[in-house]
Amino acid sequence: MTITRTFPKAESDKLPEGISIQPRKFTFGSLESEPKYWLGNSKIATHFENMFSLAIPPGERFFIRSVQRYEDQITDPEHKGLIKAFILQEGLHRSAHNEFNSSLEKHGVNVERETTFFEKYIGFAERHMPSKIMLGVTAFAEHLTATGAHSLLDNPRQAELYSPETLKFWQWHAVEELEHRAVAFDLLKVAKIGYFSRVFSALVSIYALILFGTIVFLRLMRDDPTKLTRKEIPNLLNVLRIMGVWPTTKMFLQYFKPGFHPWDIAPPQGLENWYASNETGDELTDTPA
Repeated sequence: MTITRTFPKAESDKLPEGISIQPRKFTFGSLESEPKYWLGNSKIATHFENMFSLAIPPGERFFIRSVQRYEDQITDPEHKGLIKAFILQEGLHRSAHNEFNSSLEKHGVNVERETTFFEKYIGFAERHMPSKIMLGVTAFAEHLTATGAHSLLDNPRQAELYSPETLKFWQWHAVEELEHRAVAFDLLKVAKIGYFSRVFSALVSIYALILFGTIVFLRLMRDDPTKLTRKEIPNLLNVLRIMGVWPTTKMFLQYFKPGFHPWDIAPPQGLENWYASNETGDELTDTPA
């Protein structure tokens, strides 16, 4: 893995010290040698995360459009810059996840079927959902991904669960999710979305994720010819224990507090460590294929 290109960063006093929104192009090394069960050698945990990855490309398009519907109401150039960087980051995430998802085909995952499934239902929701609820769903989804990013970057034991290439990939995604965690949320005031509408949108998100995510997850499990063994459940429980489900859940629930703002949660220490290891300070250009 390498970061082959960086784009102009967006900076603002709205962001914590040392944080900017920096779009980066992620380029994989080789995914051919990555194991089938790349997360904790667990069939269940891996397919659960595969389900999320399959949902991300159509989901990112939804997030981008939900923010763009309010972009023309912003007059502050700095705020516009944050939105532009957010949109670029999300677009780059979509491209990288498409590549990662394609690599799952060699393990028997029907990527086209599942991507089409998510596109169909996300598209239906977009056609029938009010713009305010779309934005509320996006703000909550960004909180959800940022919550997972905290755990991945600040828990060395969790990092050990990943195969090498997938760890670099998900950490890159985690970093950028943390950087833009408040962009959609800060538009809620512009859209005149108050506390109850914010919570309602979150509940809509949870319902949809449970319903459609479960359908895809169960199909991934069903299509996988490798049978579950007696070791799978203890292995899965060990993965959950290492990932720290309870601390993550507490952070997740903070969204439902009145007066909550995403930056009430301080950036993880692991974010600075990632910057130190991956940022050169120089703008990169695309490398030849």
